[in-house]
Amino acid sequence: MKPQFDLHGKVALVTGASRGIGRQAALTFAEAGADVIVNYRSHADEAEEVAQHIRQEGRRAMVAQCDVADRAGMEAMFAKAAETMGTVDIVVANAAYSVRQPLLGMDWDGFRRTLEVTQYGVFHTCQLAAQQMVRQFHSGRVGGKILIISSVREMVPFENSGAYNMAKAGINHFGRTLATEMARARINVNIINPGWIDTPGERKYHTDEQLREAGAKLPWGRMGEPEDIGKAAVFLCSDAADYITGTMLLVDGGLLLSAGLDNSCAENE
Repeated sequence: MKPQFDLHGKVALVTGASRGIGRQAALTFAEAGADVIVNYRSHADEAEEVAQHIRQEGRRAMVAQCDVADRAGMEAMFAKAAETMGTVDIVVANAAYSVRQPLLGMDWDGFRRTLEVTQYGVFHTCQLAAQQMVRQFHSGRVGGKILIISSVREMVPFENSGAYNMAKAGINHFGRTLATEMARARINVNIINPGWIDTPGERKYHTDEQLREAGAKLPWGRMGEPEDIGKAAVFLCSDAADYITGTMLLVDGGLLLSAGLDNSCAENE
């Protein structure tokens, strides 16, 4: 497939890239010409499989194991990425974690872990990315792209996802703040809010039949696929989006246009 947006000469780092949306973003970037750093926490075989696909595209791939909630580990990963790949031009903060429980009975450890990964992990990813890109800016390499994968849950308070909703709302406003501070260094910071996407995380809670039936009720007539987010990610991380920063792109197949939504909708783990 000929890429619509050319990323040749760019190096992209994607967190949570062994599965789901992160996996597809990494593969789509490679198809568009980028070399890719594949971050993962616990699915080593799947991360290596992603890297092999990237290499088959003729691109360089680096596999990097790290929990995004681990600040020291993230610092080490970014340092190694810059040393190994030479530069880091695109960073996608995708890794997330959630526990679906009513707030009244929510387990504190689950609540805390959700924020550590989904909110603090995005902070670590984006701050370290911005620091690396500013260093590159001062060395003569202009610009950089930071992309946050958020959720429609930052906009709609779906039940049983209090910690996740809270984290997603927080990272969206954080992303807009970072965009303001990074504009003079020509670092674009944008956000994608996926709707209900068919991912391994979603399949923890729904059967194939449930997903097919629910997808058919959405305005677009189907569930979202990781490919839908990957395409949007390539656009926002390409030169075609040079004048776009601090924006939120809704990729939900019209989910938020619907009335009377089932509260099980809208997960993008």
